[in-house]
Amino acid sequence: MNRLQVRYSTLADAFTLFGVLFYTQVIGFFLRLGNVSTLDDAQQDLEGNLANQVCGLLTLLVPLFFFIRHKVFLSKTFYRQNLFLLLFLGCVAASISWSSEPMLSFKRFVALLSVVFFAGFIAWRYSLERIAFLFGCVIGAAALVGLIFAVIRPDIAFISGGIRDGAFRGVFAEKNAGARLNAIAILLLLPMIRQRNPLAMLYGLFALIAIGLAQSATAIALIVAGTASYAYFITLIRLRINRSLLAFTAATLVFFLLCGVLYANYAMLLELVGRDPSLTDRTLIWELLQPLIDDQFLKGYGFGAFWASADADAFITRWGYIGNAHSGYVETLLNGGLIQLIALLLMFAQTLSKRYRAITADQSARYQACALVVIGLFVVTNYVAYVIPNYRSGEFLIFCVLSLTFRHHLVARPQPLPAANARPMRATFREQRPC
Repeated sequence: MNRLQVRYSTLADAFTLFGVLFYTQVIGFFLRLGNVSTLDDAQQDLEGNLANQVCGLLTLLVPLFFFIRHKVFLSKTFYRQNLFLLLFLGCVAASISWSSEPMLSFKRFVALLSVVFFAGFIAWRYSLERIAFLFGCVIGAAALVGLIFAVIRPDIAFISGGIRDGAFRGVFAEKNAGARLNAIAILLLLPMIRQRNPLAMLYGLFALIAIGLAQSATAIALIVAGTASYAYFITLIRLRINRSLLAFTAATLVFFLLCGVLYANYAMLLELVGRDPSLTDRTLIWELLQPLIDDQFLKGYGFGAFWASADADAFITRWGYIGNAHSGYVETLLNGGLIQLIALLLMFAQTLSKRYRAITADQSARYQACALVVIGLFVVTNYVAYVIPNYRSGEFLIFCVLSLTFRHHLVARPQPLPAANARPMRATFREQRPC
């Protein structure tokens, strides 16, 4: 009788796909279709979702078992290579002790750990090339699912009412978050698109169509800036400038100078793409939050606890419940104050440094350049959106995957024996049989 055999690698790939679908909100989309909850946004945010909690625990416990089995936590190299990410997690954990809502901060810290551990599982198992292809294709497939629903159920795929009436959101709960994720997918697929990979081109097209329907100026700006930056670094690699650290550093300084010129004229650029200088009232939100930040400037209110605290009532009465400050840096100040913000900036610096050194070492330089550009865009995007460390964001998962590095133990492969010293086949087979 034939038996169905499932390999360990197949199970690991299936678990990876499940986690990526969960954190890119594809699973959440189908769960929301049957959601009949009468709770408002604030109540749902505080109470959480049972299905999300179960999925989050799975993406925490399975990688934890995997890392314990492979003795990752006993390696000094692991702590050295990921020092500032671990420091940031330590700051988040410490904020629980002074949080205005300790239990809420603890639950959200566990959710944050789930993202980090699952990202580590992906970073350990797959090469950078496969990671870029995986995320690009999965997000592109999610865009395709959204486009299908735009045909059969436009009431679900498009926003109804308000200033964003008619904008496409697809499978995502928020149209800007979905558009940004589609933009990142296109950028991750750029190395494969340059090689004319048909799947990469197809899924990139789906993501591009979704961005056009979403009418997201931010996503378009990400694609333009990301593609231009990637082309710049690819040109340096093709000219082999990356093999000289001095020349590559000088070329990078020129790149930063160009970015500085663009930043100095950002108001004009915003008008060109149809955005107001207030960034859709974000600057007003930050002004209203500033006195509250000053009250707890050093330590903050505890991770994820501000919006459930009594101090947030005045803002909610004035503006309504918005769940986050629409800026990763402002939200970090609310969560953990100046201490956590410094740890976040150090984490960004170490992650960029890793990818930059990998380009100069010529280690898959095309993909390393793509990762460097994506991380740099996260640093910029985090100014106008709560991306990092947002444990609900697929962008944060991608950032963690690109941040975590492991030193794998290389398996020594036996060298083929010289023909003159070849042993009889019977003796060789006998020695290779299991005991």
